[in-house]
Amino acid sequence: MTKKHLIAAVIMIAAAFAVYSNTFYASFHFDDIPNIVENPKIKNVNNIPEMVTAGSRGITMATFALNYYFGGLNVIGYHIVNITIHAINGILVYFILYMTFNLPSLRETFGDKSYRLALYASLLFLVHPIQTQAVTYIVQRLEILASLFYLLALFLFIKGSIAEGVLKKTMFFSAVVLSYILGIFSKEIAVTLPAVILLYDYYFIADKDLKGVLKRLPVYAILFVITMAFSFKVLASLGGFGDLSEQSAGFGVKTISPKEYLFTQFNVIWTYIRLLFLPINQNLDYDYPIAKTLFEFPTILSFIGIIALIATAIVFHSSKIKVYGARLISFFILWFFIILLPTSSFIPILDVIFEHRIYLASVGFAAIFAVVFDRVFEIIEAKLSKSKPAEQKG
Repeated sequence: MTKKHLIAAVIMIAAAFAVYSNTFYASFHFDDIPNIVENPKIKNVNNIPEMVTAGSRGITMATFALNYYFGGLNVIGYHIVNITIHAINGILVYFILYMTFNLPSLRETFGDKSYRLALYASLLFLVHPIQTQAVTYIVQRLEILASLFYLLALFLFIKGSIAEGVLKKTMFFSAVVLSYILGIFSKEIAVTLPAVILLYDYYFIADKDLKGVLKRLPVYAILFVITMAFSFKVLASLGGFGDLSEQSAGFGVKTISPKEYLFTQFNVIWTYIRLLFLPINQNLDYDYPIAKTLFEFPTILSFIGIIALIATAIVFHSSKIKVYGARLISFFILWFFIILLPTSSFIPILDVIFEHRIYLASVGFAAIFAVVFDRVFEIIEAKLSKSKPAEQKG
């Protein structure tokens, strides 16, 4: 690791612990109780092999067992682990963006500013108030740990794609597969990873050449097989994508129909977007209105807005569009929606909204914001520099 990367890592670790330094004594709440406080399985480390091999969320539950082994129910240890995971995620975001900006497909646009843009975006991801629930709500180590393996898998995929030699590539891609398995057995949200990796490959590594993507077909085949096996063995048994409890999701939920859930998610997504831009009135337990039809207000406007965002991503994908950073913006808009698919689709979940669900998706917001913010300042600086000679003459 070069000096500048080491400095960036230290800054991010310091930022994460500084921002969450007042949360070390935050008590257990809601689903912390059944999953940690009253869970007999985590109170014996000898149960770890059974937890890990049992399936859904076993990796995360094993970390709770280790926390209990070293500190019982003292919340400080649980918070330190959560904040550490969050800091590691910020570092992974930094390296993913730094490498992305320096790929041949983007180097001409971002190469000379890759360091500052990656650091801007990763710091925004780390300190944004929207992450509070995911980091501080202890049981949502589920979300942040799955995100860690998700980001690690993407990082390793990039490294494997640019590595020289069959052995190096095989090692990196094997690590991608392992990270994916650890991710989906930390929390089910990691199941979208193959789609994101495929999209990333097409956009940036293969440079929109499908033949380039096919060079890594064996990797995708393995990821696909794992996804199918996971879906049939775990998700089918749960009745859908779970959230805070293993029985909280699926078509068996009686309080809301799949159609109502989908319509409600159109509004929920815009609540998430609003919180990213204006993080006020945050809530751990929303009383969110259920949308009964598509054509009621504001559901229809939310639907039109989502279509407009996706259309923007498609248009920006075109090489004919000369908007600064268009390809990167296009990818991260799609990143945002793909990652939200498990919890914001038509599969009903008991709670229609939780702020921790936006944790990993917010990487897309941070990346786009950093690029646009930097570009705006460049334009302002250029205009100011042009106006100075005129002012001096006057």
